[in-house]
Amino acid sequence: MAMWKRRRVLGKGTYGTVFLVELSDPTATPIAVKTCPIAKSFSLQLEERVLAQLRGCPGIVSCLGSSLTVEDGPGLYNLFLEYAAGGTLEDLIKKESGLCERDMRRYLRMILRGLCSVHGKGMVHCDLKPSNILVFPGKGGDSLKIADFGLAREGQDYKEEMGFWRFRFRGTPYYMSPESVAFGEIGAPLDIWSLGCILVEMVTGKPALWKYRNLNARKLRLAIAQQSPGIPEGLSENGKDFLRKCFAMDPRERWTAEMLLNHPFVSRPIYGNGKTPEPQASPKSPLKFRAISGFICFLASSGLVLFYAR
Repeated sequence: MAMWKRRRVLGKGTYGTVFLVELSDPTATPIAVKTCPIAKSFSLQLEERVLAQLRGCPGIVSCLGSSLTVEDGPGLYNLFLEYAAGGTLEDLIKKESGLCERDMRRYLRMILRGLCSVHGKGMVHCDLKPSNILVFPGKGGDSLKIADFGLAREGQDYKEEMGFWRFRFRGTPYYMSPESVAFGEIGAPLDIWSLGCILVEMVTGKPALWKYRNLNARKLRLAIAQQSPGIPEGLSENGKDFLRKCFAMDPRERWTAEMLLNHPFVSRPIYGNGKTPEPQASPKSPLKFRAISGFICFLASSGLVLFYAR
């Protein structure tokens, strides 16, 4: 890492402050640094470990290393990240007071590709929300990447953490799933529920559980545990079906990121009239989806499937 210094604050969170970095090499690509006292750097160290495992994966912000510094007081832990000049998805939503469906679908594809990488490694983000999704402007349009893995669940550490996390919010309440709030269950379906909440926010410009904003922690917990967010009327039928797959109350019935990537809402193009064709019959649960896939593979291996034409 070349010589560097912090320039201006890009954002502040519970576990650190993010700065734009000025490098000694004026031709170098701008980067960001997330900083906190070493004594409180558990979350940043976790984020660095997670991002190291996800290096090169699509839809995931890149970690460029870390350093320790001492500056007029306690030591600081610095985590270097690629700089998102477009800010966050939250900024985009607030600017437009909601997004058009064409952009929603394109952004969902990017987020889902990132979630496929995260879940494929046996990890869970646990705090997926618009402010933790970065925007990178480009000639072909904005691209999104998932960031802020400071609360992520790392594979096998789940059982060890259960004593601490049970009956506590792990993440941001408005984006938490019923099973995580009611029973302390932390798994990939939590991120899918959060994704559904993000889509509602893209449509309405407000958090999915906005109507509960004045409830105390106990009543908010009960509200989340007992019902799913409402599905916006302004969304297409494909979009509403996508949300139903995200908001299945039973996490075993919730679709996976890989399945959602093949949902008509994100997989099919939008034509000139802005409407999408109705989805074909789809499996009602992840278990049935896997059973159908296995049956097709069996037929193919037996030589019973000769061709498929569409």
